[in-house]
Amino acid sequence: MAVDFSYPNARIRAMRSHLFDHDFYHKLLEIEETPGLISAFQQTIYQSHIEEGTLKYPGTLGVEEAFRKNITETFTKILNMVDGQVKELVEVLLGRWDVHSLKTILRGKNVGASTEEIIDSLIPAGQLSEIFLTELAKQPDIKAVIDLLVMARTPYAKPLSNAFPHYAQTKNLVRLELALDEFFYSYALERTSVRLFDAQLVHQVLKREIDVINVMTILRMVQQKVKEQDKVLFFIEGGKYIDRELFVDLVENQDVEGVIHKLEKTPYGAVLKEAQGKFMETGALSVIERSLEKLQVRQNTKLFRADPLSIALIIAYIWAKYNEIINLRIIVRGKALGMPSQKIKEDLVLV
Repeated sequence: MAVDFSYPNARIRAMRSHLFDHDFYHKLLEIEETPGLISAFQQTIYQSHIEEGTLKYPGTLGVEEAFRKNITETFTKILNMVDGQVKELVEVLLGRWDVHSLKTILRGKNVGASTEEIIDSLIPAGQLSEIFLTELAKQPDIKAVIDLLVMARTPYAKPLSNAFPHYAQTKNLVRLELALDEFFYSYALERTSVRLFDAQLVHQVLKREIDVINVMTILRMVQQKVKEQDKVLFFIEGGKYIDRELFVDLVENQDVEGVIHKLEKTPYGAVLKEAQGKFMETGALSVIERSLEKLQVRQNTKLFRADPLSIALIIAYIWAKYNEIINLRIIVRGKALGMPSQKIKEDLVLV
């Protein structure tokens, strides 16, 4: 049965009109101090959240709180404007941010980050509520985090519980993070495998996400000279271009440059080649990860120009809104650290 997208997509188009354009980003980059940024945000749709956030916390922390509230309310609004199969597809789309938040919490606990530092990095935009994620962030260690997930009967509890003994022995997060990714993408691909146009659009978004995860896994394993004999254990099934055979071949490279060279003919080749120079300067794989994220943002926001009577507009808006929040965080944090505007701009994705 055909789905009527006229109502939700009309609302999405209205919401899209409030996304910041290039001129506004340039205006923000010209502002030197956090109070000036706060004043600028108060003239936008972020006004109420900025006022609420800065009453709760001073300066940058208040702004971060405002962004969390805004993206949570925005994505909740989208969920509430759809129902049936479309709602299920939107829930799948937003599920990646549950995984992101859980990884953020696990990484924070692993390195002894403060509760406040962990919360600042969360994006509570999925099915796990901000209140619940905050409670997870308050737990004393990773075992306590998993125990709370078990008590709450979340679907992420089982894969993390199964992977925890390896973490307890090695203190290496890789198996825990892999368990999260494997569980979520297996579940999500199954939910979107039906031969319906809207489900297939979401399915292709997921397959590209899996590719990016597999590429980053390969790069980390090569850079860290991982000695695990059965390296294919770290492969996530379901990607669009990175299959098991290519994964095994790439992970045997001696260095990151070799991996990038072998990926030149894939859709990720140009982006990886462009990021290679910065990686050579810094040795930080986060440079490459950000470049691949930029590619995802641009691919998914292109769906604004796809079939207007499909879920394409919702997919594009979700990624555009997420990208706006990331851009604003980069600007606020960069300014707080006194970074040059040009350096901050290089990390933004303007679409």
